[in-house]
Amino acid sequence: MPAVLAFRPAIFTLLLVAATPALAAELPAPVRAMLESAARSGDPAKIGAVVAVAKETNPDSVAEIDALVSGIAAELAAKREAELQQAGFFQNWTGSGQLGASVSTGNSETKSFTAGLTMQRDGLSWRHRADFLADIVDNKGGADQERILAGYQIDYKFSDRMYVLGRFEYERNREAGIKRRFSESIGLGWRAVDSDRVKWDLEGGPSLRQTQFETYDENNLAFRGASRFAWALSGTTAFTNDTAFFVDGAASINNTTALTTKIFGALSARLSLNLAWEEEPPLGLDKLDTTSRMTLVYDF
Repeated sequence: MPAVLAFRPAIFTLLLVAATPALAAELPAPVRAMLESAARSGDPAKIGAVVAVAKETNPDSVAEIDALVSGIAAELAAKREAELQQAGFFQNWTGSGQLGASVSTGNSETKSFTAGLTMQRDGLSWRHRADFLADIVDNKGGADQERILAGYQIDYKFSDRMYVLGRFEYERNREAGIKRRFSESIGLGWRAVDSDRVKWDLEGGPSLRQTQFETYDENNLAFRGASRFAWALSGTTAFTNDTAFFVDGAASINNTTALTTKIFGALSARLSLNLAWEEEPPLGLDKLDTTSRMTLVYDF
């Protein structure tokens, strides 16, 4: 009987070991360093690729890998939030400038120039957007063109997807008979798609418009709708489509589709097509104007 009692502790020890799950293997230092580097880069594609490889080669450390990456993401998010809270109005602006030009001589002497600037400041609650685009064509044989579009928009974000907006726009388009046009709009916006590769904003609300055509003036209350779509096709190529329309009895629509590809560093090449449609243009003018552009783009 004493021998049986002496044997019991050994039995209990074996049962305890059998019932205890095997401890996960410790994550190797080189793998941990690789994961930390990827997580701190903030590049979703890079993070996803490195995490996938790490989990495949270290199947017993999946939980540790997830905890490591999510911990760094939370750390970076907290740091970013603190920076935004302390930043002044003239800080944290990002954007791009584009430039294109051409000269023709011989049977026709034509000079064309395109310049554009897009800027954005995205804070915790407020987002600012500013954009400018000018197309100038000087043709000694006639058919000169001068088109200028400029806008400033401020958004107040209720959540990650919903926001209220105020927007001011200026337009000049000699080809469409518009000497000047001002638009002041308010409305609601909704981010319909918000993923790593696709962003899609939809907006709508009332607008006041003051238009001076070549031969007469108009002041109208209108409805403004807008769509802003961006799709990162790859790490170097992006497709965008921006549409804005106004309805005030008659309608006007402006749509720009663009394909942008990185050349090197912050420099890219962009091919774009703009459609400007006026339902009731001045007498003798076409309803639709199209502008094709090839420009160099610099991101900052």
